[in-house]
Amino acid sequence: MSYAIIRNENHKIGAVTLIERHNERLNKNYSNKDIDLSRSHLNYHLKQIQSETYHQEFERIRTKYNLLGNLRLTGEKQSNVMCEFLITSDKEFFERLGEEKTKRFFSDAYDFVALKVGGEKFIVSAVVHMDEKSPHMHVSYIPVINGFFRVLLLHW
Repeated sequence: MSYAIIRNENHKIGAVTLIERHNERLNKNYSNKDIDLSRSHLNYHLKQIQSETYHQEFERIRTKYNLLGNLRLTGEKQSNVMCEFLITSDKEFFERLGEEKTKRFFSDAYDFVALKVGGEKFIVSAVVHMDEKSPHMHVSYIPVINGFFRVLLLHW
């Protein structure tokens, strides 16, 4: 029996570039042997950044929506500035679904996440990776509650 998996990670400002490099396949080499770069052309976005980088997109969204909060971007106790959902299941699940239903699965999952994080406006990027053993989607978003940065606690 297959299960849908949703994992959430919190990230400090220093990790934003690393998230981008992985999600956008900007690296030349990966230690993860499950990544087959010859299949990376099959990856696709449900939301692409409007800026050049994830960090610039973070700043664009922060400014556009006047996001407030006492952000600590340096030092020992830094704020979480970006979170990321990883949504997936096992390879057999997606093989049973087929290509079109797999696309619908990720589209529906994206809509669900947008609802949970306060709207699509706080999503930085959503990319589906088809170049690994199991298809999965990375949804990077800014954790916001009532216009303030906060650690987002989700109640499913």
